Amino acid sequence: MRVTRNGLWALVRANLRATNARTRVVEEQAVTGMVINRPSDAPQLVGQVDRLHATRLDQSVFETNSSQALAQLDQLDSTLGQIHDALTRARELAVQSASELSNAEQRGYTAQEVGSIRGSVLDAANVDFAGRYLFAGTNWDAPPFDATGAYTGSADVPSIRVGDENWVQTGRDGSAVFSGPVDVFGVLDDFQTALESNDTMAIQAALDDLDGALDQVMAARADVGNDARTAEDAGSLADSLSSEIESRMDTLLSADPAETYTRLSELRQAYETALQVASSSKGQSLFDLI
Repeated sequence: MRVTRNGLWALVRANLRATNARTRVVEEQAVTGMVINRPSDAPQLVGQVDRLHATRLDQSVFETNSSQALAQLDQLDSTLGQIHDALTRARELAVQSASELSNAEQRGYTAQEVGSIRGSVLDAANVDFAGRYLFAGTNWDAPPFDATGAYTGSADVPSIRVGDENWVQTGRDGSAVFSGPVDVFGVLDDFQTALESNDTMAIQAALDDLDGALDQVMAARADVGNDARTAEDAGSLADSLSSEIESRMDTLLSADPAETYTRLSELRQAYETALQVASSSKGQSLFDLI
């Protein structure tokens, strides 16, 4: 196929424009330090970069969720610890009051302390964290227990995603912790009544009931601890994966300074040489060819 002189020079000009375009791309890489500054720079990597970016965003969300969950679970654990201590004190009083050495007057004073313990347990059961009542289930915007100890919350429990397949409960169904199978408030009410009526048999029966209440609270606290460990492990994993993804993206996207400047120098030299050759052959100025 015969190529005309005008066609040849059209090819020369096209080659110069292409070399100039490649030079601009490498110049941008040298300035930004990035191999890819727009999808057209490396279309074969766009899909991989997008997937890595989406995964990194997921891990960021999981880290945030894990941190939020841990804060709420820490509050739950602390509150259950306070309740356990209060019930332990009530049991100590039951042991003392069941003794024949305890009289009606002493039991009357003890009844007042048990009433105070009940009040502290009720306050703890209505604890809130950042405006969310932790023992109210998903009805977290209102206190879950009224003055009588009746549960007004939800049996549904809020949860949050902390990993691809991991969820943790950030609140509790207060009825499961305080109302059944042992009614914690009922136990304290019955114990206080037994003290006020100086009923030794009822006071002795309160010991077993308080043991059941303590076991129920300890089981709830263990459950919270399991969720806290899950959230903590998930947060650590998300942090580790985020670092790994950052490293992989850096490897894909970061331009090697030495290699970039070497390539830039070569392109500039090639462009200038091509201009000189084309100009001298055609008898045109360099600006005519650009």
